[in-house]
Amino acid sequence: MLWISLYLPELSLQCHTRGALGHLLEVPLVISDGVASRPFVHAANACAREAGITTLMPVAAAQARATQLLVVPREATKEQETLYELATWLSQFTPMVCREKSGASLEISTTLRLFGGIGALVGRIRTGITSLGLKAAIGVAPVPMAAYLLARAAHYIGRVRMCREPAQLQERLTDIPLALFDWPHDVMQSLSALGLVRVKDLLLQPRSSLRRRFGDQVLEDLDHAIGQSADPREPHRVPEHFSSHTDLLFDIIDAERLFIPINMLLSQMEGFLRARGAAVNEIVLDLQHNRTQGTHHEFGSRHPLRSAPEWLRLIRERLTAQPFPEAVVALRLSAPCLVVFQELNESWLPTPDVRQEKWQTLIERVASRLGDKSVFSIRENSDHRPEYAWQPERERGKKKSVRVTPTAQDKPRPLLLLTEPRVLVTVSGAPQHHGALALLAGPERIETGWWDGRPVARDYFVASNPQKEICWIFRDYRYGKKWYLHGYFA
Repeated sequence: MLWISLYLPELSLQCHTRGALGHLLEVPLVISDGVASRPFVHAANACAREAGITTLMPVAAAQARATQLLVVPREATKEQETLYELATWLSQFTPMVCREKSGASLEISTTLRLFGGIGALVGRIRTGITSLGLKAAIGVAPVPMAAYLLARAAHYIGRVRMCREPAQLQERLTDIPLALFDWPHDVMQSLSALGLVRVKDLLLQPRSSLRRRFGDQVLEDLDHAIGQSADPREPHRVPEHFSSHTDLLFDIIDAERLFIPINMLLSQMEGFLRARGAAVNEIVLDLQHNRTQGTHHEFGSRHPLRSAPEWLRLIRERLTAQPFPEAVVALRLSAPCLVVFQELNESWLPTPDVRQEKWQTLIERVASRLGDKSVFSIRENSDHRPEYAWQPERERGKKKSVRVTPTAQDKPRPLLLLTEPRVLVTVSGAPQHHGALALLAGPERIETGWWDGRPVARDYFVASNPQKEICWIFRDYRYGKKWYLHGYFA
C-alpha cells in the first residue's frame, strides 16, 4: 500500500481566505476563538504576524497593535466543510480517501499507473489544491498515519524525506517530533518533562511502562505510525449531487474579481465530476448581494461538460454583459443533474466528434453572450404552409437534441425564407423585383389552413429578375390576386 497525505496548516484561516484576491490579503486578519467576553487569537495571517500579533494573544491586545485589524470568529463547521470538500475533490484519484484532523489521506497504490507515477500524481495534486484556494503540505508513506506525520513535518521542519518502502519506515520516523501527534496537552507535557520529544525516544522505552503511564492511545498511535499494527480507515463517500457555497471575505462589485472564487468552485465541481465519472449539461450560480436580495443564473450546455475552464468561459460571457445590481457577498454553485461523460479518443486527424465539439463550443459562447433565445435549431413541422412548415427547437440542459430527417420534396424550396411575404409591384399585371420577373417554373397550388383560422390560397412560382436572382413568388387569390415575394434560392 502507498498513501499520500495532505496537511492544511492554519485550516481555520484558509477557510476564510480561500478565493480572496491577493492584494486584499495584505489586510491584517486574525481568527478569534474562546469565550465572547475574552476572545484570543487562534490564527493570524502573514500581515498580522508582521505587526507583532501572535497566537493565543488577546484580541484586544492584537487590535492595539494593528488599528485596521480584521477579526473573524472561528467556525468549526466551516472547517469541517472544507475538509469534506477536499476529500470529495481527492476522490477523483482513488476511491480510498479518508479525512484527517486537518487534512486528508488517500491510498494510491491501485491507481498510481493511471496518473503516470508518484511524481506526476503529486504534482497534479499540488496544482489542483492551489486551484481550490488552499495550501497543503504533502507526505508519502506506506501507512496513513506515517504519511500524515511526514506531511506535518514537511510543513514545520522542512526537508523531510518521504518513504515508499515499509522496511525504511521506522528509520524515516525516528527524528519526527512527538508534538506532531494529536495527543492531549497533559500527555505532551508529561512526555516533554521526561525528555521524550522524538519518536526514537519512545521506541527505546519499555512498552509496559509507557502503557502504564500514558495509556493505550500512545502505543496504538505509535504502532500505527511505524506499521506494526493495522490502521483501518473509513473511506469518504462522494455525495450524489454537487453544491458548494462560499462567503466572500470582502464585498465584490467587479465581475473580473468575482471570477476568482467562481473558478475555485468550478475546480471543486470538476474534481467531484471526475470522481463520479460524470458531467453536467446545466449548472446554477446564485449570487447573494445582501440578506434579502440575490441573483439567480442558469448556464446550460448542449453537450456534457466538466472542465472548469470551459464552464468559466460560458459564465464569463454572461456576467461581463450583465452588471451586478449590488456588491456580491456570497455565492453558491450547484449541479442539479448529472449525465454520463465519455472522453474523446486522441487522434492525429480531427474526428467528426472533435469537429462537432468545437462547433458546440461556439454555439455555447454565442448563447451565453446573446441569450438562449438567440440560438436554436430548426425542426420540421407537418404543415404545407411554408411559414409554418418549421419551428425553432431549443434543446438545453438534460434533454437530448432531436434530429428530424426532412421528407422528400417534389417541388423546390428556397434556402432563405422571408419572415413575412413582401408585396411586389406589378406593371401591366406582371410582378416586378429589381426589374421584371420571368417565370421559370410553376404554378404550385397551396390551399390549406381553413381549420385553424389562417387559410391560404396561393400559386407559387420560381422566377428570375435581371440581376439573376432566383426568387420564390406567389399570387394570393384571397386579396385581389396580388403578387408576393416569399424567399430566395441560393
